[in-house]
Amino acid sequence: MGDAVPTSQLTGLARLLASFKLPGFRLFVASNLFSAVDMNVRIAIHGWLVLVLSDDSEFWVGIFALVLGLGQVTFSMVAGAIVDRFQRRNILLIEGFISASVAGSIATLVYLEVATLWMVIAISFPMGCQRALRFIAANRMVYDLVGPRQLVNGVSLWRLSASPMMIFGALLAGALIDWTGLWAAYGFMALSLGTSLIFLALVRAHGDVAQSGLSLLSQTVEGMGLVRHSPPLRTLFTTSIVMESFGFAFLIMIPVMAKNVLEVTGVGLGFLQAGVGVGMLGASLVMAMRGDAEHKSRVVFASALVAGVALIGFSLSRSLPLSVVLAAATMGFLNAYDLTLGALLQLVSPPAYRGRAVSLHSLAISFTALGGFMMGVVGGVVGVPLVLGVSGSAIVVNSLVRRRGLLNIKERSE
Repeated sequence: MGDAVPTSQLTGLARLLASFKLPGFRLFVASNLFSAVDMNVRIAIHGWLVLVLSDDSEFWVGIFALVLGLGQVTFSMVAGAIVDRFQRRNILLIEGFISASVAGSIATLVYLEVATLWMVIAISFPMGCQRALRFIAANRMVYDLVGPRQLVNGVSLWRLSASPMMIFGALLAGALIDWTGLWAAYGFMALSLGTSLIFLALVRAHGDVAQSGLSLLSQTVEGMGLVRHSPPLRTLFTTSIVMESFGFAFLIMIPVMAKNVLEVTGVGLGFLQAGVGVGMLGASLVMAMRGDAEHKSRVVFASALVAGVALIGFSLSRSLPLSVVLAAATMGFLNAYDLTLGALLQLVSPPAYRGRAVSLHSLAISFTALGGFMMGVVGGVVGVPLVLGVSGSAIVVNSLVRRRGLLNIKERSE
């Protein structure tokens, strides 16, 4: 980490792939190629299962999102303290084993046709806890591997490594739903998550851990005070809550848009999810090449603004090809916003609090699921497309209102 060269001093391909030169990062990226199935692909498949078990009810998809979000919001700050306290690689190994076991168990229950709606909803809570821990530990581990001078490049390449699974994994999962059944899609997730552990076990990363006489609970409470005492963190956190509630929550509604609005099969769902993956891929490439240049706060503002406009377009589309393109655009700008904001959270926080600063990001991300709940409930009454259109408008307004606060954010000097 100490030998990292700022990406602003590099050019061309060397700038794009800067973090790959650092020990352990390539193995970490290889692990993420497979563990990325636990991101949006898993939410889409779980949402599809909820639709199947609930006779296509948007309301129950919203309940699933609510329970998932409650798990994430409940555990985020505790997870931040855990990540500051213990080595991130070991945390990710334990979490990955549990996540693979859960996916395998659901595959078995669905195959035996004993899965019930209440069972699927209930398992969403520990799933939310796991997602919080994985997100915080993985973000913090990128810092362990690449350091502050290549953080945006490292985070971008880490996100980039998720794109193949989000594109081809989504297409495969959608095809498995149509050809074999939902159980096969969950089996695919379990196998992919198990494979990721092989690469992760080979990573040798020893990042700083918080040396404190405080208990885990005390460290958790201490981390919750970051927002109150740090104006930059407060601005980033509050902006993120709105973006997650009205922006990223559209991901939870993709199964509903596919099945109930566009009226396509599992393959159509796979194409929509693949569009999301393409958007993430494009944004990650651009941000990795841009590297750790100055004015990150400007990227946060501009990307959030355009994402809102793209989401409005997605809400109006009734064509699968056009919806795929607009889903890609929405996710692309959301991803550019999100990975830059995630890096800023670490770069403006004190070193001993970086894990808990990232936990603020995870806490905000839990509002994705809570926002999905509201979209499902309200969408069941007025229609999901209208809810998505209003959400896109809310993002545009939020970006304009917070413009000055965002542009005034400065990074902490190392």
